[in-house]
Amino acid sequence: MRTRVTALAACFIALGCAAQPKLADPAPSPSSAPTTSAPSLATTPAATFSKRWVQVPGLPDDDAWERGMRDVSAAGPEVAWAVGYTGWEDSVRTSLRTWDGLRWRAVPVQNALGSLGSIDSDGPRNAWMLGGGFEESFAQHWDGRAWRQYRLDAFGRDVAVDGRRVVVISDTAVLTWNGTAFVTERVLGGKETRLVAVDTGAGHTWVAGIRAEQPVIWHGHDGRYEETTLPGGSIDAILQIGPDDVWAVGSAGVLHWDGRSWQRPAIPLWNGELESVTAFGPDDVWFAGKDRDEPGGVSVLHWDGRSWTKEVPQPGGEGHHAQIERIPGTSQLWLMVNVENGDSESIVTFRRE
Repeated sequence: MRTRVTALAACFIALGCAAQPKLADPAPSPSSAPTTSAPSLATTPAATFSKRWVQVPGLPDDDAWERGMRDVSAAGPEVAWAVGYTGWEDSVRTSLRTWDGLRWRAVPVQNALGSLGSIDSDGPRNAWMLGGGFEESFAQHWDGRAWRQYRLDAFGRDVAVDGRRVVVISDTAVLTWNGTAFVTERVLGGKETRLVAVDTGAGHTWVAGIRAEQPVIWHGHDGRYEETTLPGGSIDAILQIGPDDVWAVGSAGVLHWDGRSWQRPAIPLWNGELESVTAFGPDDVWFAGKDRDEPGGVSVLHWDGRSWTKEVPQPGGEGHHAQIERIPGTSQLWLMVNVENGDSESIVTFRRE
């Protein structure tokens, strides 16, 4: 079957940067449209399966019952890690695997009771992962030779790495690594507010959360955090390309910070929820998530700075969680999808060649 990539056009709707911005007119006049507006919406056919996405064998039991993938991070074509879970009910455990350039291999994890996890790296000798459960959570550091585990006093939701700066968020607080332990840098959540995602780089930290069914984003710099509440939905992931180029995705849609305001691109032919985002640069951004209009339920979007395209990997089952990650030093990407397996789920791994 020929590979067809559906070209999508995009128009930006300004959200503004006030404490509680409101959506702008969905059809602004040319004089009021943001300068970052893309070409107007075009009618295009649905995408067919893209042969660029090749299924890669994972662990031997990835198609077994009750296992899933939460996050993936790559430091190069021969180094990557992915964290997920295995087991059922009270026996659920955090799982970790590593890519050596040829195959995925399981990494033993101690004291790993719990089902959620996160991982981030900025090179082959600096990776941090989170694992465990609500009663006991841990952080684990890879220094290029071995993993070393540290207990967290609060359940770790997400982790972001930028050199010596390592940021972990719990439900309520931003924690940073001081060389020996994680300490509280700032309390941002509590009561109706829960933190869910974080990214950091170049002295800036971006934290996404939810409050009363509305997404909230904090921008941290020089020890201060500025809060912005946005209209409806939730955020699953946030990515800083630069301090004036930040993307966030979730049921709230796709949100973009251009240094002045948050905007929401209108994405045609997308019926679902984007769950992850990665980028090679400002004009090479990739997204993955649920797409109810496509077989398998998962699609990938690409933003080239001017327009959107959509690609659909050959489904390995009905997908319902997708994590995408660039492979530094290449133009390739990892895509890990949790697919339905009876009443449970299993893992399918793709690489875009």
